[in-house]
Amino acid sequence: MATNLIAVTSVAARCAGAENADEYWRLLQAARPQFRSVPSDRWAARPTIRVPGSNNRSYSHVMAPMQDPFAFDAQRFRVPRARAMRMDPQQRLAVSLTDELFERSRGDPREASGGRVATVVGVSSTDYRSISAAPLLAEATVDGSLGVGNGSERAAVTAAATRAVKPMSGHTMSGVLANMVAAAVQSVFDLTGPAFTVDAACASSLTALDIACSLLSQGRVNACITGGVYTTLTSEAHVGFSAVGALSPSGKCRPFTSCADGFVIGEGGALLLLKRFEDAARSGDHILGVIEAIGSSNDGRAPGVMTPTVKGQVLAIREALTVRGQESLRVDAIEGHGTGTTVGDQAELETLLEVCDPDAGRPTLLGSAKAIIGHTMAASGALALVKALLALENNSWPPQPSLDVSEPHPLLEGAPFRLAGEKCAETPLRRVAVNSFGFGGTNCHVILATPHEVESHA
Repeated sequence: MATNLIAVTSVAARCAGAENADEYWRLLQAARPQFRSVPSDRWAARPTIRVPGSNNRSYSHVMAPMQDPFAFDAQRFRVPRARAMRMDPQQRLAVSLTDELFERSRGDPREASGGRVATVVGVSSTDYRSISAAPLLAEATVDGSLGVGNGSERAAVTAAATRAVKPMSGHTMSGVLANMVAAAVQSVFDLTGPAFTVDAACASSLTALDIACSLLSQGRVNACITGGVYTTLTSEAHVGFSAVGALSPSGKCRPFTSCADGFVIGEGGALLLLKRFEDAARSGDHILGVIEAIGSSNDGRAPGVMTPTVKGQVLAIREALTVRGQESLRVDAIEGHGTGTTVGDQAELETLLEVCDPDAGRPTLLGSAKAIIGHTMAASGALALVKALLALENNSWPPQPSLDVSEPHPLLEGAPFRLAGEKCAETPLRRVAVNSFGFGGTNCHVILATPHEVESHA
């Protein structure tokens, strides 16, 4: 057997409408979008604007929120209450997902590896840090010590910000720094492998996966936890992406359709437990799927730093194909990045037209979980991977919302791939691909296969 194959032996997931991986799978099968108004306990609705980038306001007040991003059983994880109260919800989510990951695993990876387990997590949001520092920054702005105020600002700004969050304490810095998302997992579960976070914007999860696979292939660790988490606690992302014009004015995310008008911001996270394939097979682990190849690239100089390019995306996919010794992409299904933006969908579909095998015999199924759970930013690739792995395990590809299937993107006409509909569940799955593209031009592509498919070609 090839020594560079990586097995996924457990998965965990949480997002809008699903508290664990089983609920996530049922949600995907039902194809019910989870978009609604921003919960009132996040931030108050303000009059929306129509012109992108005006008045620091958003033209959308819709998202796909988790039930409670602050939920955390501190007693179960032996985390002191004072520390837990100041932990970024993304830390809490990562710890809770790791607990699910270990519960769903056939064997405890800590015992098999002597605790030498790495954790590499994609993280791109720091709003909790912004909230925690709000009183300090507001006070400094008012008295002029920050260098941007003249002392004439209303003191009420300081008072309001101070009431909004708890004052800084000895637990604040460990609670707000992004690196502590991975470090918290090591601390709670007593893991001694390397741990760090990765920020490649929307490609963070798959970039983290790439690094995790390298650690395993090099023999530096015997197991690795990887994935991504994302919560949105302030209106910063809504306002920022409104300025870009990337949010959906209609409040719907409809990837690869003729009426797509942008994405909806979602929350969530997903983690995967990885081992070398031969180690997992030898120890009798339950293998959901096998990572056969990963390719990555950057767009380099592009029309804009946030503009995706076909050239860069093709480079990532071709790197993965080179690992497999293939010239064209031949898989049964593709979980696309699929943001639902005009520019993003166009570039991704043009990429797939360039790399997919036109003589595959039957159309390759195409989907994007963002149509159901929104764009979960740094966590989007991890949730896409979990979708693909559960589909391989269940030999069934979840459908897109029926309205989306009836209004496909013009580039899908005559293409060797099509949006997945209800009848697609009958299609056998042996190998699937996952795309992830991030602001700043980082591109990642992963090819997954069933354990049987790998063993039959060993």
